[in-house]
Amino acid sequence: LADHPLVGEARALGLFGAIELVTDKATRTASQRRNFEPRGSAGMICRDRCVRNGLIMRAVWDTMIVAPPLIISHAQIDELLDKVRRSLDQTHAALYS
Repeated sequence: LADHPLVGEARALGLFGAIELVTDKATRTASQRRNFEPRGSAGMICRDRCVRNGLIMRAVWDTMIVAPPLIISHAQIDELLDKVRRSLDQTHAALYS
C-alpha cells in the first residue's frame, strides 16, 4: 500500500495495522507532515468507503486502523487488502475530484 498517493506510512504489529493518510507524500516526515483540513476529514471519508466495501476500519483522525481476527486465512487477508486498496482509491477520488 506504500505506493498509494494517500498513504504516507503503513505500519503493523502482528495483525494490527495502521495506514496514515497524508496530503503530500513528499513531506510525510513527522515534523513536516501536512494534514487534511479539518483534521480527521479524510479518515472519516475513508472509513465510510471501507464500510461500503464490506470492510471495518477505524478512523483515528487521518489514520486508518484495522484489527482482523487472529484466525484470518491467507485468502481473507488478500480480500482485506483488495478492499483497503479499493477504499483508498475511492477516498482519493472523493478528496481530489
